[in-house]
Amino acid sequence: MSRLTLALLLYGFASIVVSDPYFYINQQQGESVSVFKRSDLTLKTAIPTLKGPAGIAISPHNPWFAVTYPEQGMVSFIDREKLIPLEHISVGGSPFGAVFANKQLFISDWSSNTVKVIHPGTGKVIKKIAVGKSPAGIATNACESQVWVLNRESNSVSVLDSRSYTIIKTIAVDSAPFALAMDERFAYIANSQGNTLSIVDLVDLIEIKRIQVGRMPYGVAVDRKQHKVFVSNQLENTVSVLDSRTHQLINTLKTGAYPENIAVDEENQRLLVLNWFDGSLAVFDSQTGEEIKRIEVGDGSRAFGQFVAKPAVCLADAHQ
Repeated sequence: MSRLTLALLLYGFASIVVSDPYFYINQQQGESVSVFKRSDLTLKTAIPTLKGPAGIAISPHNPWFAVTYPEQGMVSFIDREKLIPLEHISVGGSPFGAVFANKQLFISDWSSNTVKVIHPGTGKVIKKIAVGKSPAGIATNACESQVWVLNRESNSVSVLDSRSYTIIKTIAVDSAPFALAMDERFAYIANSQGNTLSIVDLVDLIEIKRIQVGRMPYGVAVDRKQHKVFVSNQLENTVSVLDSRTHQLINTLKTGAYPENIAVDEENQRLLVLNWFDGSLAVFDSQTGEEIKRIEVGDGSRAFGQFVAKPAVCLADAHQ
C-alpha cells in the first residue's frame, strides 16, 4: 500500500474507535506475526514480516498496528482488517517499544536514548526527543495527551507532552524500569532489577507506592473491570495479582517458563501470558485466576507492548 493510501486511512478514520477480533504475537526468532481469534483462541493466520519483530502497538483509532525491529532499525505498519503488511519503514537505531498517540507513532529507541515520533502517512521521523538511557516500555494515557517512556539504565520515567514533544517531568523509580500499564488514575511500572512495582499518580506525577513483587518483573497489564493489576515475574515463573483499589497483593499465578509479555482481554475476561522458554501462551480466567488453556505459539514468541486492543475512555472527552 502506498503512503498516500496510508495517509488517507489515517485521517479518514481518525475519529473512529476500531474494534479488533484478534490478538497478535510476534515471532521474534522468525519473520511473522501470528494472529489469534479472541473469541475462541484459535490461530487465524500468520502475517509475513521482516526478521525479528519485537515490539507492537495497536492503533485505537485506525485499522492497523505497528511492529518494531530493534536489530534492523525498521518499523512495519500492518492492516488488521486485511491482515497484510502495508509498509516497512527505516527509522534507524534500535526501535523497541511503541505506542500511538495523537495520530503519530512514538517509539523508544534503545540505542540512541531517544523517543522518535513517526508520521504514519509519510513514514518519516518528524521529531527525536532525548530521554534517559536505554528507553524501553512506552505507553500513553487515556486522552493521549502524554506519552510515558521508561529509561531502564537511568532508573527513571520521562513524561512527554504528545503535542509539543517536550518533557513534562522526569520521575525517579526503582532499578531498571522496563514495562508499564495504566488505568484512569495510576501508572504501574515494573522495575526489573528492583523486583518491585512502582505506582505513579497520573495527575501529580509522583510515585505514591512501591510494592515488592517477584524476581525480575517484566510485564504489566491492567484489568479495569476486575480492578486488578497483573505483573509477570520472569525468574519465578509467576504472575503477581494486585487489587488496583487497595494496591495490595491478592494472588500469585503459576505460569510457564520465563513469563514475559502479558495482556488483558477485558471483553472475554482473560489474562494472556507469553512464556519465552516454553514457546507457549498461558490463558487465565482474569476473575478466578484459573488457567483455562495453554497454546503453543513457537520459540522466540514476543509481543512487547499492548498486543490486545483495549479501548480507552478519555474522561475529558466524556464530559464534553
